[in-house]
Amino acid sequence: MSLRSPASDQRQRHTARQRHPARRTGLRRPLALAATAVFALATGANAATAPAPDPAGGHLAATNELTEPTGSGGSGGSGEAAGSPEATGSAGSALPQLKRLIQRQADAWNRGDGTAFANTYAEDAEFITFDGTHLRGRPEMARNFQIYFDNYTKGTRLVFTKVPVTLRYPMPTTAVMITNGCVANPGEPECRPDSHSVQTYVAAHRERGWELVSFQNTRVQNLLPPPRT
Repeated sequence: MSLRSPASDQRQRHTARQRHPARRTGLRRPLALAATAVFALATGANAATAPAPDPAGGHLAATNELTEPTGSGGSGGSGEAAGSPEATGSAGSALPQLKRLIQRQADAWNRGDGTAFANTYAEDAEFITFDGTHLRGRPEMARNFQIYFDNYTKGTRLVFTKVPVTLRYPMPTTAVMITNGCVANPGEPECRPDSHSVQTYVAAHRERGWELVSFQNTRVQNLLPPPRT
């Protein structure tokens, strides 16, 4: 059995830290990066600007006209899938009605009208925000969006940069549309580089025509390298 003085123990701990600095710093770096990523996803914003949270996932940019679809595999350059209702003649193209619904969403957002925003969706629609909040049905959507509009997103604008990116029809009466955009903060003429998101809409053709039945929003993070060309 050996006896060590407190000074000796302290010298040994200091020597061990000098020998293995990676043990101390190697774990901190991924933890710090993870904490930063969680904060960014939770706030939906750049920490430097710290805008209020927005339920649509934070994101679409200011344009007065919605753009035509591109690159979705359609024939004749229309951007719609070859097996779409426009080609089969069953339910008719969803694009004109979906673009009108998207424009109504932007108008309702800019007015701060939660009921009008929710009314662009089907009665039984489901809405998943960028932070994972799951809203079910028009009444719940209207109630929660009004809270956001009244307390967190006053003066912001819902801005679409591309509608749609793609539009496909898994079935003649079902359409899946991908869009890009952001929420512009007061005084911002357009989307900030860090505010872009990708939205997925699912629409069903029913008695009243095409209705939005599902929405999901994801903030663009670019964590993966660009695809090889």
